[in-house]
Amino acid sequence: MPASRLTFRDRPSDLDFVLKVPLGFTEMELAGQGCGIGLAAGFDRLLELSSPGVDAEILVVGRANLGAGTVRDQFAALCPECAITLLSIGPAYVGGLHKNHPAILATGLHKRGEKELVMSFVALEDGGRFVIAQALCTRELEPKRMKRLEECIYSLELVRHKGPTAKLDDNGGTYEIEIIEKEAPVPEDESEVFKRKVMQAREEAIARAGPLIAEDRFDEAALAVLSADDSGQGRAALSDLFAQALREQVRKDGKGKPGTPRALELYKRALQHRLSTYPDPHTQEEADRYSSGMDEDRAEIAEILGYRPESQT
Repeated sequence: MPASRLTFRDRPSDLDFVLKVPLGFTEMELAGQGCGIGLAAGFDRLLELSSPGVDAEILVVGRANLGAGTVRDQFAALCPECAITLLSIGPAYVGGLHKNHPAILATGLHKRGEKELVMSFVALEDGGRFVIAQALCTRELEPKRMKRLEECIYSLELVRHKGPTAKLDDNGGTYEIEIIEKEAPVPEDESEVFKRKVMQAREEAIARAGPLIAEDRFDEAALAVLSADDSGQGRAALSDLFAQALREQVRKDGKGKPGTPRALELYKRALQHRLSTYPDPHTQEEADRYSSGMDEDRAEIAEILGYRPESQT
């Protein structure tokens, strides 16, 4: 799940910021918006990110005043109100592009119906303003998703900082914004510029393709992505979109049951686009290696469905 850094402007309280966004995630109203820190009163929603077919979300909220006490105290006080079971909490720095903000990092748990959600948080104060970023996913997705989601919220960086005015916690430490001095960039060659343009076009196409798949407009989704990037990376990303949709469909249908027509079509397309990432082999060693990789891919996608449809025909 690659990520790219984006700037989000025109946010309340002059809280424009930079954040890494996971591939396939788009700015949208979250299905579980009343969840975790989203339940806190008095905050403006600065950003809501999600991806079709994936129980993983990023939420950024802010308010104009921190309140009395340390950043740690203020965040911890919100947890009972937001039905968050706090697991760990402590000071750190976030950002990493132009500056590093002192912040409180925390982890916790939250129940959404029968689902147990794993959560990570960034809480920071700047010029009296209070900002919190939340990443969440289901317990089942935690091993594959949470590390990258945390990488995204840990990249949070205000565009126009004012500097801390409150203590981060009561450990006696002093924390200030660190400005990153960067050397003048080396001019990129044409191939690097082209790669960056293709990556941006691919990410934009993937953002458009997700909703198309949700509407069963499968051919349009494939055309959108492959028109932007017909390379192995584009095909792999397209396969991942169909696999995500298949995972959601199986969750609705019940794993272990015979696949519905929609599930079987999603399976077929996820597998087709995954296998199309392999080039034609030129040596026996390449042929053996590609064959082994294809077998692993078939097993991975079949595991989502719960069986191999090919073996039952």
